[in-house]
Amino acid sequence: MARNGIKLGTALLRGLSRKCPSCGEACAFRGYLKVVDTCPRCDTPLSLYPTDDGPAYLTMLMVGHLVIAPAFMLGIIDLYSPSELAIAGVISMGVLTLALLPIVKGVFLGLLWYLGLKHAR
Repeated sequence: MARNGIKLGTALLRGLSRKCPSCGEACAFRGYLKVVDTCPRCDTPLSLYPTDDGPAYLTMLMVGHLVIAPAFMLGIIDLYSPSELAIAGVISMGVLTLALLPIVKGVFLGLLWYLGLKHAR
């Protein structure tokens, strides 16, 4: 199944690159996380797609698994003091969250656009 002749994978890849999921040419974001109201190239109303909380929850889930699980599996917990672990954990989780959040939000926007899930106005 395709929406407007665009497959799901294409919409997700366009979102991954933070481009409009419809045309894939214009940037879908204004700044770090703000979705543009409409695509300047194809006039798709991107602000109608609810990308508020979902990407944040997914990012937290991913970061938790990427930082905490390896720390336990590799025995890092036993090697360092609690204060060193807290500092390293906060820094690594903060950096990963800031790096992944706009990417996850772009993919989320692509998925919502593909599924046609808009805010009811």
